[in-house]
Amino acid sequence: MFFEIIQAIFTAAAALALFVFAGITLGGSAVGLAVSTPLFVIFSPILVPATIATTLLATGFTASGSFGATALSILMWLYKKYTGKEPPKIPGMTPAAPKSKPADSGGKTE
Repeated sequence: MFFEIIQAIFTAAAALALFVFAGITLGGSAVGLAVSTPLFVIFSPILVPATIATTLLATGFTASGSFGATALSILMWLYKKYTGKEPPKIPGMTPAAPKSKPADSGGKTE
């Protein structure tokens, strides 16, 4: 029981840290976009700095999304582990259950 409590605390702390990283990365990417936009207009003939800035921004947004998705998956895992049930389904977002097929008789006919 004690190990599970410690495990939940560390897992929740990891999820919180990833959410913080996602927010910081998203904020930094937005600031980078705001700072680099005028540079794109002024130095539009110079493609190398534009390419570098765009690559850095794309990397920042990708990292932000990855940190957020990882933190959400950790929280979903915690929910499943400690409640023993699936989280509530969102109507329209959950795929329909597959239709059951009749049992195969193995090619035998009577």
